[in-house]
Amino acid sequence: MTKKIVIGFIVAIVIILFLRFSTPEDTWLCQKGEWVKHGRPSAPQPTAICQ
Repeated sequence: MTKKIVIGFIVAIVIILFLRFSTPEDTWLCQKGEWVKHGRPSAPQPTAICQ
């Protein structure tokens, strides 16, 4: 029983780490027609129209 709990815990940690590092954290997002910083993007604000 405890072996299943440990394996489940390890699988949960791997999934959380995968989701954390596979999603863009530092980017620009288009929200309600305006560019909004998400994190600390290294690129300048986009010049394209945000729709």
